Amino acid sequence: MPRSARQESATGYYHVVLRGINREHIFRADVGKLLFLDLVSEQQTEGRLQLVCWCLMSNHAHLIIRADVGAMSMAIKLISQKYSAHHNRRQKRVGPAFGGRFSSESIEDDRYLLGALRYIHMNPVKAKLVDDPLAYKWSSFGEYLGKASFIDPAQKAFVLSLVSGEARDFVALHHQKDETGYLETREEVLANKERVAVALIEGFCQEKGVAKAREVYARPELFAEICHMLVVEGKLPLRQAAELLGTTHNKVYLALQDDR
Repeated sequence: MPRSARQESATGYYHVVLRGINREHIFRADVGKLLFLDLVSEQQTEGRLQLVCWCLMSNHAHLIIRADVGAMSMAIKLISQKYSAHHNRRQKRVGPAFGGRFSSESIEDDRYLLGALRYIHMNPVKAKLVDDPLAYKWSSFGEYLGKASFIDPAQKAFVLSLVSGEARDFVALHHQKDETGYLETREEVLANKERVAVALIEGFCQEKGVAKAREVYARPELFAEICHMLVVEGKLPLRQAAELLGTTHNKVYLALQDDR
């Protein structure tokens, strides 16, 4: 099945997340983190992107970049390939370091840009690694209060202009409460729904006396029932429900229509 095209941002800003394959640690030492940032800087020098914000955690990386959508995809592909080669040499492993296709969402206005930036800088605080974002070495928070080492200077000036240009207002921004669901938050919710759905499928199969979900195909009434439980009651997207059941989203859709 072909991949869906990435949503193009009218502003050119994107929140990007790269995760370690199987959620494994990809940044085990400072040398790896510095290399990753150097690779991003290389793409910035090549003119494929402007780096606005970043934060490196043990098993994933957050970036806000400004770029054309095609150039962004090429830049992240090159960063991923080069970092994987380094990671594999150090860890004596093979294969990609990052899991699957990188995640991205378009940022369409200044308010959302500031909110995503705050969310990214506060990741280490949320993870209880530090109490203050300034205490975390591996994010761009400190760059906004001092010298810009990796972020684009023009982008730094633009972001600061959105909060009056004063450092104290930039810091105050990060202490504002925000209930918005940003890219990673929504993916975490979806992942939690999937965990619940897997347990639901196992319980359903035990109750109905079938060994696995695929066996319910032979019994349309059971297939319709499990589809209803996953999609209508569990609020799982059709495609994700189909993947868990080992079928197509069209068959799940048709089963739901028959169940009405």
